[in-house]
Amino acid sequence: MRDFTDNCIVLKISDYRDDDKLARVLTAENGMVSVLFRGVKKAKAKLKPFAQVFAVFNARLTSTKSAFLTPIEPMLIQDGFSLCADLKMFAAASVTAEATVSAIGDDEPHSDVFVAYLKLLKALQFDGDPFYSAAAYMCELLKLSGFYRAYSYDSEPKTPVQMLGYAQKHGYEKRCATDLSRRALKYACGEFSRYFDAPPLKSAESIDLYTDK
Repeated sequence: MRDFTDNCIVLKISDYRDDDKLARVLTAENGMVSVLFRGVKKAKAKLKPFAQVFAVFNARLTSTKSAFLTPIEPMLIQDGFSLCADLKMFAAASVTAEATVSAIGDDEPHSDVFVAYLKLLKALQFDGDPFYSAAAYMCELLKLSGFYRAYSYDSEPKTPVQMLGYAQKHGYEKRCATDLSRRALKYACGEFSRYFDAPPLKSAESIDLYTDK
């Protein structure tokens, strides 16, 4: 049996049985966990805002015989509707969420990754290029996962590698709204797959649908 209270970010959610949804949730202190939202497909379900990808909330999570945790009296901090309403922001958030799920294991605390993803969610909703913010996060995720590489830096980047170096130096402070950001994010996704010996990130395919051209 597990029983704890923690801050949570929903990174992935899928249908489960007739009225339920199953989510992969990054917690601040208890690692990646699977959370079952019962009855959220019903019209008047109270947990609908929580069973939304990129939702941030605090809750007591508990399990008995099931392998899945269930939330008790959750308190919503930020819903994920705004990120899902904009296709470009959704593409950027989706690829970073997929990479995060792949990069960290279950039941291991990853407070640094949790904080980094919170910063990304905030940055995505500011003016600027979501792909740039996602590229900056991917650099940080690789670093936190033990695969640090210093990319070539240029104050006026002209290649994807230079853009990643720019993002490493400036973080979310400066944003470049150019097609180069999209190419840099695609490059970072490839880096992730190579370092982790993993299949290509499926969400990366949607990045090409939303260019700045």
